[in-house]
Amino acid sequence: MKKTLIAIAALAATSAFAQSTVTLSGNIDFAGAQQSGTQLGAKGSTFSTTVGTSSTSVIRLVAVEDLGNGTKVTASYGLDPRTLSNDALSNTGAQAVGSTGAYGNVTTGLSRDAVFVGLEGAYGNVRLGSPNSLGLEVAGDSSPLGTGVGSGYAGNAGTMINSVVQTRYNRSARYDSPAFSGLTASVLYAPGGDTLPVDTQAATQIPNSRTAKEIALKYVNGPLTVSYVNIKQEKQLNRTGYYSGVLAAAAAAAETSANVLGVNYNIGNTTVYAGMNSGDRLAQKASGDGSAVQSKGTRYAIKQKIGQIDLIAQYTTQETTGMAAAGVTSTGNAKATVTGLRADYNLSKTTATYVGYEEWKTGATAAAGTAGALAGISGDRKIVSIGLRKSF
Repeated sequence: MKKTLIAIAALAATSAFAQSTVTLSGNIDFAGAQQSGTQLGAKGSTFSTTVGTSSTSVIRLVAVEDLGNGTKVTASYGLDPRTLSNDALSNTGAQAVGSTGAYGNVTTGLSRDAVFVGLEGAYGNVRLGSPNSLGLEVAGDSSPLGTGVGSGYAGNAGTMINSVVQTRYNRSARYDSPAFSGLTASVLYAPGGDTLPVDTQAATQIPNSRTAKEIALKYVNGPLTVSYVNIKQEKQLNRTGYYSGVLAAAAAAAETSANVLGVNYNIGNTTVYAGMNSGDRLAQKASGDGSAVQSKGTRYAIKQKIGQIDLIAQYTTQETTGMAAAGVTSTGNAKATVTGLRADYNLSKTTATYVGYEEWKTGATAAAGTAGALAGISGDRKIVSIGLRKSF
């Protein structure tokens, strides 16, 4: 009898372990890139996992446990290999406006992958931590170039769509409903930590200081995908902090709200994409008066498969109204554009080599003698890259 009980206990333990899985996956993308143009730091060559790559490098550890009754718990930790390499000093691009580090690409949410724990079941999917934002996913539905070369989503391209869309929030909760006839609803909330009055916050830096809310709808029906998100940040009192405008004066930053739409449609080996956004930029005017900058943008793209080759062309615009940034001579409307081209040769389902091209025109001109971040958001930049990526 004792042996039977031991055998049953061992079998039960084995079954319990069988219901839990741990998966190691990832993507490594290196490119050699040649940069040129009139932007600050836009000349020269590099070989890295940041400039000119087609995708984001990440090593991801995912643990999933089946709790029964259709419910499972998931823990995901994404490690960005770029933060462990010499890329922290290899990015010669200009610092992103409002960033606190010496190099823009290593101080933005784009250089940190998703980290979260969540529950998923018949009720939907709940994630706590720093899951990808809804805005990032909606923007991706109109971008076959993802966030890579030519997409207009680079860490130091603060005048493009990432001036409206935040990649992810350090402390947030996200809920995705089950799909009903192809329709999914999602909500993301980042509570922030902005509780100090204007006259006492000068030396305070609170991560995620502005409360953020995102509400999205997505419809998938065969070859058609349509997604929409509203992104809103509440009024900011604390003048410094991540994902917020850095205010030069003791003034509260205005509430911001933007709408983003992404669409794609597949016809055999051809997929066409379109997107648009309108509303406010996440950052405030450089004058420090706390007012929001109006912005609107469009995107059109096409992807064509020819055997093992994928050909992608993409054109993105982003226009701001009344920038009036100190040190930038262009005022009123400034229209930035990014033209992107990429050819992928798929060596297998998980390996590809590629050639990429990007031309980014900011639509702004720096005043004489201007240096630093403001000079980095003026002029143009071109990138030609050759790379190799491997997912696993």
